[in-house]
Amino acid sequence: MDNIIDFDLPEKFPYELNDLGYEFEKRLYSSINMREIEEWWQVEHKLRNMYIDDMPLVTDYIKHNSDKEIACYHCTRILDIRKYWDEGIITGGGKGSTAEKRLRELFSSIGLNNNEIDDIFSHIYYYWNRDGGSRTNAVHFFLDKKHIYNDDKANIFAINLGGEIVRWSLESIDRELFKREPYKRLWILGTPSIIKFKCKLCNIPETSQRDIIAEIIKYNIVSKIYNFPNKYVSEVTAMTIGNVPPQDIISIEEITNYISIQEKYFDFEGFYTELK
Repeated sequence: MDNIIDFDLPEKFPYELNDLGYEFEKRLYSSINMREIEEWWQVEHKLRNMYIDDMPLVTDYIKHNSDKEIACYHCTRILDIRKYWDEGIITGGGKGSTAEKRLRELFSSIGLNNNEIDDIFSHIYYYWNRDGGSRTNAVHFFLDKKHIYNDDKANIFAINLGGEIVRWSLESIDRELFKREPYKRLWILGTPSIIKFKCKLCNIPETSQRDIIAEIIKYNIVSKIYNFPNKYVSEVTAMTIGNVPPQDIISIEEITNYISIQEKYFDFEGFYTELK
């Protein structure tokens, strides 16, 4: 595990990504005046306009380190943790897939009838077809676990069993459907979790590869050059190409205080009473 790129262990980021080069450093200092900076995110926002992902430092690193492993954080709600340790994370797969079989079994287990299940799947098929491989042949992840805790738009992926496709599909039928039984079981059962897994750069789409390596350089600039150590939180999201095999899962942890996170919002006032 010592050789993995992990935003939980920034002190072990590849040392060669610190070498920005004279010309870039000159442009950096002329673009970001420290006297105008009060918070770390102000530096990060300015760095977005410097096209770091196109730097030779980024593209050359990827070219020579395609097998480099990245720590990835997948936010989800888990009903049976053993399935992940035994089978890994399986992608959506599309119509007739293992994922469809699992979802149909899940819907049946909470008491939905065949007509109700088919109604949900008419919407699921729409999203699967609309988004193509990015939905049916990918596992989406965050680069930084802190982002999941810091941003409710990130941890919402753990709000219901079946993920956002199921949530969107129920909303397409009725915005309030999740509050009614037996649909509510999808929000009550299971454990909001973060699955940490490893993935090689070459098993991530090219654009996301550049985003990830550029993010390390941005971290180094914010932390070391502009002196905001231990402040940087990456908001980068990316996806795998294909499933995550069980041997690549590193850890599975419950998201702490998840109910209190959701109860801040009107829709969830009193929603979780039975779990208290």
